[in-house]
Amino acid sequence: MAILHVTNGDCARVLMERSGIPGTFLAWPDVLHDGPTPLATGEEWLAARSGHLGAGDPPDAEVARFLRQYREGDAVLESYAQFDEVVFWFEHDLFDQLLLIRHLWWLREKTGPRFSLICGDEYLGLLRPEEFPPMFDRRETITRDQIRLGTRVWEAFCGPDPTALVPFAFTDHVELPYLRAAIRRQLEEFPSTTNGLARSERQILQVLSEGMRTPDETFVEAAKMEESIYMGDLSFWGIVRGLVECPRPLVAAKVQPRDGRLPSGTLALTADGAAVLAGRADHVALNGIDRWMGGVRLVGGSRTAPAATPERLWRWTGSTLRPWP
Repeated sequence: MAILHVTNGDCARVLMERSGIPGTFLAWPDVLHDGPTPLATGEEWLAARSGHLGAGDPPDAEVARFLRQYREGDAVLESYAQFDEVVFWFEHDLFDQLLLIRHLWWLREKTGPRFSLICGDEYLGLLRPEEFPPMFDRRETITRDQIRLGTRVWEAFCGPDPTALVPFAFTDHVELPYLRAAIRRQLEEFPSTTNGLARSERQILQVLSEGMRTPDETFVEAAKMEESIYMGDLSFWGIVRGLVECPRPLVAAKVQPRDGRLPSGTLALTADGAAVLAGRADHVALNGIDRWMGGVRLVGGSRTAPAATPERLWRWTGSTLRPWP
């Protein structure tokens, strides 16, 4: 029996390969909470995602590696009809729930092999190889209701009006029990009406308000504030850089790069950072914003919007999204 296993990253993939579970193992680790996500597959998807990563002409080595790995992985996924069963392994956090709904959308018109799901609150990369076979035995066939719900949420996520996502953050979903919390966490990454900070930015500033920290220490302490850890160190460092390299920096960094790791050195809160954290100033008003969140491009504040992009800024109130003038 030919089985294809699709999971969230290479760490889990390597552990599964050592577990004795039969089959072909594929990691599909695209960080969907960062950058634009058109409602597309193939080259249209790659163009949007590689553009977000900063692809030049020709693309730099890192982007070229991403494109190569994605094309190779997607070719395996699109060969699903050659398998007797395709098993999706995902976790409960935002990173994985976005992967899940994207793949449920992909399944909406697929027929052929059995499609199965393993999704719980275990972090797959922290398990021992011998823990995977019992989980594999408990896999369940993906239902049409799960596909319909996942499709609706993914289409809302990729759409231009983020308010379409809000109802999913306040409704329990029997078909996908971890979806509600994950979508709410995504909405918390929109700039706050209080001070213009996304939740992840606020948590970083809160850590640094207690004193100078190394990047590693800041990453660990900020992660402790999450109900479900979903962010890797690369995404974290991208957020820190945004707080450091803006016109009115909220964080001061004295760091040195290290291969494959967060930089060494120190991070510290600036006076502007303290003012924003306290609600006496607004991050977007000070520094502007130009950021993609799914299908929504947030543009506003002190940055000049491109001519083809009218200024539009959504803010999170704590319970809903509002357009901000």
